[in-house]
Amino acid sequence: MSDPREGNADQDTALARQALAQRDLPHALHHIGCALTHDPMHRERMAVLNEIIAAAPDPMALVQLEGDVSFVDAANKSYVLAWMRRWSEAMDLITDVAEIRPDIPYMLWCEWWMSQPGVLASIPLPEIIGGIVVDILKIASKCPIPTGADDPRKPTLESGARILAAIRQLHPAEGMLWFGSSMVARRIGATGEALQFAQHAYQIDPSWKAAVGVANALRDAKRFDEAAQWFAQAIKHDPKDVSAHLDCGDMMLDADRLADAQRQYEAATGKEPDHPWATASLLYIRYLGNKDAATKLALLRLTEAEPPNHRAEELYEKLDPPRLFINRLPHPADASANALNAIFEEMFDNPAQHHGSTVRLKLSHVESPSVVGAFWLQMEMWGPQVGFDYQVETIQQPDPRQPKAQVPFQIWQWDGTQPKPGIERPSFPTVTAIHNLASEPFALDVWTPIAERTAAKLGGSAAIRELLGTLVFPPRPPGSAWRVLPWVQRAQIATALTIAHCDPHTPWQGSPRQQALYGLLYGPTDWTTGAAIIALGVLARRDPAIRAEVVQAFGWLFQQIPREGFCCWEAPLVVTWLTFPDVDDVTKQRLTEYKARIFDNKTGGSSVRMVQLEAKKFDMAAEVQAAQAAQQQLATGGGGDPDPVVFPGQRVARLSDYVKLMKAMQTGNMMGALGQFGLDMMGYASVATAWGQKLAQDPPLNAKFAAMMAR
Repeated sequence: MSDPREGNADQDTALARQALAQRDLPHALHHIGCALTHDPMHRERMAVLNEIIAAAPDPMALVQLEGDVSFVDAANKSYVLAWMRRWSEAMDLITDVAEIRPDIPYMLWCEWWMSQPGVLASIPLPEIIGGIVVDILKIASKCPIPTGADDPRKPTLESGARILAAIRQLHPAEGMLWFGSSMVARRIGATGEALQFAQHAYQIDPSWKAAVGVANALRDAKRFDEAAQWFAQAIKHDPKDVSAHLDCGDMMLDADRLADAQRQYEAATGKEPDHPWATASLLYIRYLGNKDAATKLALLRLTEAEPPNHRAEELYEKLDPPRLFINRLPHPADASANALNAIFEEMFDNPAQHHGSTVRLKLSHVESPSVVGAFWLQMEMWGPQVGFDYQVETIQQPDPRQPKAQVPFQIWQWDGTQPKPGIERPSFPTVTAIHNLASEPFALDVWTPIAERTAAKLGGSAAIRELLGTLVFPPRPPGSAWRVLPWVQRAQIATALTIAHCDPHTPWQGSPRQQALYGLLYGPTDWTTGAAIIALGVLARRDPAIRAEVVQAFGWLFQQIPREGFCCWEAPLVVTWLTFPDVDDVTKQRLTEYKARIFDNKTGGSSVRMVQLEAKKFDMAAEVQAAQAAQQQLATGGGGDPDPVVFPGQRVARLSDYVKLMKAMQTGNMMGALGQFGLDMMGYASVATAWGQKLAQDPPLNAKFAAMMAR
């Protein structure tokens, strides 16, 4: 269900009264439950709730929860349980609901019920802790310190503090209650009470957890040296602990006491080398001290580590706040890209089982041909032969398949609505160079000097044709964690940036790099248009003369944005243009307003009419017949070359190469087997997938393979 608080509380109350009058109690209960989400303690609505429950012959029959239960229904059940005097169950359930929706002060019900004479004393302490206290602490753990007065969770926290006070009064010797009270008090801004509660918790239970509680309360009070002593006390309780070092280090870093912070993070890595939080923090501190570009790059690289290093992301943002197309790349927003990404996720666990299938994709409008190129790259990586049926309903205007102006080349050609390469494959060294650049975390201040060196190494302007080839035939991503669609976009930007720095000391006007970048800018619409915009932006920010020319080009291009269909380059165009240092106020306002429209989804868009992965029908009899025919052909001397070259130019090219690899691996010396062909495990996975698929679709080749393996 949608959020009931988006509805009208008075209208829900009226509907509840109407349903009650008609004796439709389930609907009455649901509507009054929705009305109470606006204020659970509203007297008039609570009176209606009481009337509904009183009208039921069996109130529990109204609240039987099955299947996908809404929090409103769960809250109603807790109220009925309280009505039936089943207090422990009622409070256990309503605090569960409060954990799900802490922005609605359902905790007030728990507080109200607990205040009834004899209720709290009737519930065993383990039930109180497991059913109520734990939920309060879970809610608190997800709230900031302190939680602001305008935060809708604040009333829930304040109610939780009063509930804990009542429980503490009845069970004063339970250390967890004092520890939890300190935790909640820190969030509601009661710093003095938080420290008192934490100190009392330590007196009752002198443990690691209680010592950390005191340290955190002192940290909130900005008594950092005392807090550090208590973090040290926690470590005495658990000498192997790392988290107290990290918390103390964070405290000192926030206080700008870098040397103290560094000692704590170093102590953490001494116990747990390469700890992601400590490692990122040490790099950050080191950079603050030496401003060394290599240190900053090392921290940036951690932001794209696998698994993600969120501490590195947090700290790097302090050094370099996120700026689109400068140090952050959004994922491709084409409808076709989103649809194919869902298909890739469906295939991800076992691509081989989809051999012979067909992906059918039908779009409302023409979109970037690079989406199709990314599909073929993914299939090339995974190995299975999968068809692609790509259909388009409407050709928007201006026609995105056509160049926007006269251009010296087109890297994509169109056969109707089917895109196909318009340029030859690049050489391995060129692909490798772009792979290496695109593998670095995206930040133009990091990429630009690498692009300069890459362009020089490849031969400058002489390499531009091959570089253009990598836009259509991009390198493979560097690891299994990458998804191919954002990778292709990223590799294309790396290529455009490299082209921008081919022979940079020659005059810009009439240079091959100028012609190449404008050829991409004015060519058919594609992700490569956006890549050219980003590369031109780098040059324009650096050189006022180039900037004047680029501003004119951008102004003309802005007028070419189609009114319908998704335009993949409008966001890079507007955002990049706004980074220029001398944009006049009128243009800045116009671009800012258009940028807001883009991110509010108020510009042109495309939609997916159909996307599906259509499986190949498996015919066992036909497969067996094909295998038998292949064996007979081989036995009579047919079948062609007994040891064919299947993958020319690859490390495992001949059938006998693959057999040699398989037999060597059967000896148990896997690394030795791979070493014969210069493979690692990732390389082997690609080889095995490619050969497996080839053997599966070629019965004569499979028969030759079986015969070789049997020798």
